[in-house]
Amino acid sequence: MEGLTTYRLGYVANCLTLGVGASHTCRLAGATPQRLEALTAQNLEELEQILLFNEARGIEVFRIGSSLVPFASHAVNTLPWWKTFAKTFDQLSRIARRSHQRLSLHPSPAAASLSSRHPHVRKAALAELSYGARVLDLLDAGSESRVVLHVGGAAPSREEALAAAHRFLDEMPDDLRNRITVEHDDKVWSAREVLPLAREHGIPMVGDNLHNAVLPSSPKLSLKDLVREAAATWTALDLRPKFHLASQKPDGRPGAHSDFVDPADFRAMVSALVGPADFMLEAKEKDRALFALRQLGAKRQPARGQGATAP
Repeated sequence: MEGLTTYRLGYVANCLTLGVGASHTCRLAGATPQRLEALTAQNLEELEQILLFNEARGIEVFRIGSSLVPFASHAVNTLPWWKTFAKTFDQLSRIARRSHQRLSLHPSPAAASLSSRHPHVRKAALAELSYGARVLDLLDAGSESRVVLHVGGAAPSREEALAAAHRFLDEMPDDLRNRITVEHDDKVWSAREVLPLAREHGIPMVGDNLHNAVLPSSPKLSLKDLVREAAATWTALDLRPKFHLASQKPDGRPGAHSDFVDPADFRAMVSALVGPADFMLEAKEKDRALFALRQLGAKRQPARGQGATAP
């Protein structure tokens, strides 16, 4: 039962065990209506395989790849895909709801950010966020299911970029604002900078352990404080908190994700929890990384007051 669990584990987009990712796309030059419809049909079929795989294994947190509907936010895609595939989405919705799967999407920072002053960039971001929200709506996902986005760049100055982000959120329709969550990053905006933005607009913030280590706040925000402060932005909306959990790739650039999650990082995040929460594993080994942590969690004795750890 969800109420008895301390945490649940999820993974991103590709199910390596099945060898499918529901993210087939094509080049813009080849994006004909026929090609886009065929790719969308293939992706939705693969998404059904993934949701059934998750259901069979008790996985209740999953991020859908943003290319589920290729070029959905681009003018080249003129298909009424939400109508064409309405019955398919209904079927996917039934699977996800009966197995209590918390779904999300996470467009790339290039596709959707909040801080640009340029109208064409903001228009494109709005289209991408609207697409993600529509997918979640079609799947009848609960209000805890969100489109995750970063604040964006810091040009021409941090003050002006942050002001632009506030304006973007002020102007955003309520139904869309209620489908998004913001995340601090490892290059531009620290957790301590993003938290006030989230609080002011009533938007939850996803806390990320690796981002917090690579781009520390000033003054520094400990992992325990990050978890507490980020969780509060969710619980204020009566939603279960969600975090990103990743480990540094040993030979990669700062912030590069490792294949698996280091057990020490996993234990640190679990120990920092102040209540039930979900962890989205950002690891290259996807579902395999989740199963590795499940085995680790099964060997742990629940800490006093934490209850069962059943991801």
